[in-house]
Amino acid sequence: MKYLIHIILLISMSFSIDVLSIQLPENVKSLSYNGYSIASKDNYAINPSSLSQSKDSCFEFSSNQWLFDVKGSYFGYIDKNLMLSSYYWEVDDIEFYEDTPSSSPLYTFGSKTYFLGLSQGFEFGYHHFGYSAKYSYMKLLEYENKGFVLDLGYRYDFSSFSSIAVLINNINTGFKDQDQLPQIATVGATQKIKNIPITLSFDAFFEYKESDYEHEKGSGLYQSILYDNHYFSFIASHCYYLESKERDFAFGVNFSWKDLGFSISTILKEETSVGNPIFYQLSYYF
Repeated sequence: MKYLIHIILLISMSFSIDVLSIQLPENVKSLSYNGYSIASKDNYAINPSSLSQSKDSCFEFSSNQWLFDVKGSYFGYIDKNLMLSSYYWEVDDIEFYEDTPSSSPLYTFGSKTYFLGLSQGFEFGYHHFGYSAKYSYMKLLEYENKGFVLDLGYRYDFSSFSSIAVLINNINTGFKDQDQLPQIATVGATQKIKNIPITLSFDAFFEYKESDYEHEKGSGLYQSILYDNHYFSFIASHCYYLESKERDFAFGVNFSWKDLGFSISTILKEETSVGNPIFYQLSYYF
């Protein structure tokens, strides 16, 4: 039953750590950043305002392995300040047992979740705005849910070295049965170190989730470091959840050569029994 409960939470695009929920990342960079670093200038999948300064066009594809053997893939197309994305998550061979002890399940089943997204960024001097609109469809046994998700992001650049940002996730998510995704408010800042290719990020976030069954809320603090010398980049991030006192550590590397990029990332959780996610991604720039 515990396993099934976690799967249900995952398929609703979040899983709970104590009373705090984490959105499933879309691609390698969002996993490397642990889902945050919202003031970063190239973190399109997290804060759509980053698209306002995008100068390249590219295709991205990633193969993703999440917790509890949940698998997925991501495809993204970026054309200047516009991004189209789609990704899905699925899990197979979930075992269903009767209440009485048994060594054999009654049957096994699977579940799938699909997302389609449109994101766009706008630049007005030092001010950057962005939105991300996603349609989601989820199915698990007889349970079915679908709806739209809206994220709004803002970033202000003090200079080419310093930025602050605000991000609101899952605004007015009109899902059936009032089963809402967690609404998340995040504030963040980045500081690039002069003369060396290192950028530091700091975020604070608050989450609230309301459903037919319960009201959940939580908060946390986040830090990351990025080393980027154009051909190679490395990200290390840390997330601390104030209510549960748990920590996540995420890491990612990217190798670039001409018009191609290859990235890999993972996250290390204190609860090791749930497994370690790992994402692989290929990118083509044109």
